[in-house]
Amino acid sequence: MKKEKKIKKIYEMLNDPLIQEVLFNIFEGDERGFDIIYILLEKNETTEEEIAKELGVKLNVVRKLLYKLYDARLVDYKRWKDEDTNWYSYTWLPTLEKLPYVVRKKITELINDLEKKLEFEKNNIFFYCPKCNIRFTFDESMDYNFECPSCGNMLQQFDNREIIKDLEEQIKFLKDELKNNPYLKNL
Repeated sequence: MKKEKKIKKIYEMLNDPLIQEVLFNIFEGDERGFDIIYILLEKNETTEEEIAKELGVKLNVVRKLLYKLYDARLVDYKRWKDEDTNWYSYTWLPTLEKLPYVVRKKITELINDLEKKLEFEKNNIFFYCPKCNIRFTFDESMDYNFECPSCGNMLQQFDNREIIKDLEEQIKFLKDELKNNPYLKNL
């Protein structure tokens, strides 16, 4: 019964938009990663060949996604040697109870990256070329004599207040999610 509750909670977590977004980034945009997670939850233990057959995709696609999940510590494997072929085979197991910790870590890293970008935006003056749409810091602009190195046009001052506002909103949103998301707030 306890195992059924645990699996039910994992399925609930997988419906959370923030958790889906983090997983989507782990899969680098390949939505088949979700299918692999569901197969692992259903079977609890299976081989990459069985997953590939069930999904109707190439084995190397499944392996690539399993390794991404493994790198995120969301799956584990058992390795065994086939005595007939002398090849190693792998049986994959979900370790999705770690999912909230993985999501919290990824979101915290993202917040740190956004805070660095925000600091950079706040501490610099920018110029841009309206023709090439390239942005330069003040120091870079001085090095180029305020002329675009690509087209020679005069650089114009760039107002980055919208970028700063967007970064602040993203940081606030993510911090609020960490604080209020039911799967993340008590970690």
